[in-house]
Amino acid sequence: MQRLRNVLFIIVVAVLAAPAIAVAQPGQLEFNQTYPYASRLCATVAAGHLPKELTGDTSQITAACAQLNTSFAEAQNAYTTTVAPLRQQALAAIQQLRQTCQQALQNHDRVTCQQARQQTIATLQGLRAQVKTAAQAYHSAVQAARRTFWSTIRALRGGASVPEDPTVGPGPASPIPGNSAVTNA
Repeated sequence: MQRLRNVLFIIVVAVLAAPAIAVAQPGQLEFNQTYPYASRLCATVAAGHLPKELTGDTSQITAACAQLNTSFAEAQNAYTTTVAPLRQQALAAIQQLRQTCQQALQNHDRVTCQQARQQTIATLQGLRAQVKTAAQAYHSAVQAARRTFWSTIRALRGGASVPEDPTVGPGPASPIPGNSAVTNA
């Protein structure tokens, strides 16, 4: 029965981790990088080996691992769902700028191109602010999942001796092009 439970846990973790890995953006860390100690503990327990300092119920640890993985995948999916259309808006704004400037240069109208550049820069700044908010929400969700997982582990007998994951760094890098994309348009 224990082996079946472990095999099922490994399958659940793999299924839950697949979307998180598939949507990873540049600058985003994978589950194992975000939670190095928790992922090692979860893998050890899934393999049927409870660390000797922990004398708790493996089903509690297994449930905590599944919840951590689910929370991480949800945070990444929420970030990606929020940011993908913002990136498309930014790329469309830059494309529109290029077309406007190309037409303005043909008409010998530099003022129109300069105004379009300023407007595009303002648009990109607004989109970057929205991405920053999404990255902060991602970071908060990842941190909350970490705290919940470790409070569950710490509540188990011997859980205080298991090393805890450090606080994760900032959220993912912004996929919105910088102002150099506007000045080079």
